[in-house]
Amino acid sequence: MRNSFGPPIMTLKPIISALALFALIAGAQTLHAEDSPRKFVEDFYNWYVPMAARPHSEDASNIALKKKSSAFSAELLQALKEDALAASKSPGEIVGLDWDPFLNSQEQIDRCVIGNITAKNGAFRVDIYDVLAGKKDKKPAIIAEVKQENGHWIFVNFWNPDGGNLLSELHELSKSRKKTPK
Repeated sequence: MRNSFGPPIMTLKPIISALALFALIAGAQTLHAEDSPRKFVEDFYNWYVPMAARPHSEDASNIALKKKSSAFSAELLQALKEDALAASKSPGEIVGLDWDPFLNSQEQIDRCVIGNITAKNGAFRVDIYDVLAGKKDKKPAIIAEVKQENGHWIFVNFWNPDGGNLLSELHELSKSRKKTPK
């Protein structure tokens, strides 16, 4: 029997079956909202922590800015590069950050683990815990703020669990350098 309004029903069955199968597969692979930022942050720290543990002629954070620049917002990238440039022009003096901005520490750690992820103002805040000597810290060492931009995740800021954030700190350091006579 032929459907007078379109193609024969027999030719629609394979299309409908294919669409149903695709929907089933897509549904099985659906990520929760926090899974994508979790994977982005985990991937970065799984690369960064071992790299930072090796000796380098420059700070590990500067290497990250060069090799993973697309992982940072334009504002954060620019502020970190400006800070690194100022530090390179004043060897032996502290004119910028004197800690690792992605670990919120001056010490090397064994690894990081991801904790809670919360949505806030169109971004996600990801708790990052240090692991030292096999023990996870009780509170996050740092909280990464990430969001999607142009189809991929980027870091937009890093928050200290005790208050303050990296962008504000970088802006304050920049202002103080501009006030200091040369």
